[in-house]
Amino acid sequence: MLQVREEVQAMKEQMTAWYEALHKRPEPSFEEYETTEFIREKLEAMGGYRIWQVMKTGLIAEIEGGKPGPVIALRADIDCLRMQELTDAPFKSEKEGLMHGCGHDGHTTMLLAAAAFLSAHKEELVGTYRLLFQPAEELPPGGALEYVKAGVLDGVDYVLGQHVMPFLPTGQFGIKPGPIMAASDRFYITIHGSGGHASQPHLTIDPVAVGIQIGANLQMLVSREVDPLDQLVVSLTNFHAGSGAVNVIPGEAELSGSVRTFNEDTRQMAAKRIKEIAESVAAAHRATVTVKYTFGYDATVSDEYVASVVRDVAADSFGEENLPTITPLMGAEDFSRYLKVVPGCFWFLGIGNEEKGYTHPIHHGCFRIDPDALPLGAELLLKSAFALAERHESRSIREV
Repeated sequence: MLQVREEVQAMKEQMTAWYEALHKRPEPSFEEYETTEFIREKLEAMGGYRIWQVMKTGLIAEIEGGKPGPVIALRADIDCLRMQELTDAPFKSEKEGLMHGCGHDGHTTMLLAAAAFLSAHKEELVGTYRLLFQPAEELPPGGALEYVKAGVLDGVDYVLGQHVMPFLPTGQFGIKPGPIMAASDRFYITIHGSGGHASQPHLTIDPVAVGIQIGANLQMLVSREVDPLDQLVVSLTNFHAGSGAVNVIPGEAELSGSVRTFNEDTRQMAAKRIKEIAESVAAAHRATVTVKYTFGYDATVSDEYVASVVRDVAADSFGEENLPTITPLMGAEDFSRYLKVVPGCFWFLGIGNEEKGYTHPIHHGCFRIDPDALPLGAELLLKSAFALAERHESRSIREV
């Protein structure tokens, strides 16, 4: 009987050291060279892994157990954000303008701990375990897409991943079947007008006035064109026009923003209607527009069966009281790419701790992970993978 909890908890000091080392040396998307070598060094020291790369950064490590079974992929993202850290932690970022403000250093640490356990118990394992240390989650189109294109999920039966979340206290987990994070798209609208003197607006086609109208009309999509029980967010986040001179009406204005959805039909409708609204409003005011709509990450949708297994494992290990009912977040994750190819589950790991002051949200300059949560995440990754491996044969027989 594998003693997962006991052995992972015994690694807590080592995990904390790995986390702090990674936190000190953050690297942005597609530039995670030092991080990749850090991971490689640890895996090679553990032994038993076949290690390879399909991109300049990130790596894949596979270990085959002593007993036949399914291939199960476990994923951690490894990149940081381009933001300034505001904490005074002794292990704060040593790189100006770069910070692990989304917890990917914690994800990497937990997967390394899982790797150490798998290496130590290689002959006792059922199945094969493929560890995906993935670059560039923070920069669409993202590293997951490149991994899928390169075939890293070929032969994989299940895929598991998690994300630290400070809105859940340490010891709690957010697990649900179906959508858990939204699709994330972007739109860019350039309004072409005709500039002139601010005292003679009648001689111009004012792109600023047109942009204001477009922005207001876009909100009608949410309030009047989508079922209230569906979810759509249209956020206008940038509006640029003019050179700073207050007596000049500019000739162009640029708008851009973010669209979040769960339903694919709603997503396609939003893309179509944003273009139609921008063009119609512009035409009504004698302007023209250029509209670019970029589809980003898909909605992250966990498989019903795999999510039920993960939830059962979490309930047995941590208690039903630590599995609160959660609603999907409108944030996005490129783990969604994997779930389009292989059944899997993505869940939230609680890392919030009011007593320690770990309450800041992800992407905040003061964001911190409660180190006590790290062994818990590694434990659930391992136990969920083992449960899937053990149930795989009987499930396959039932399906036949």
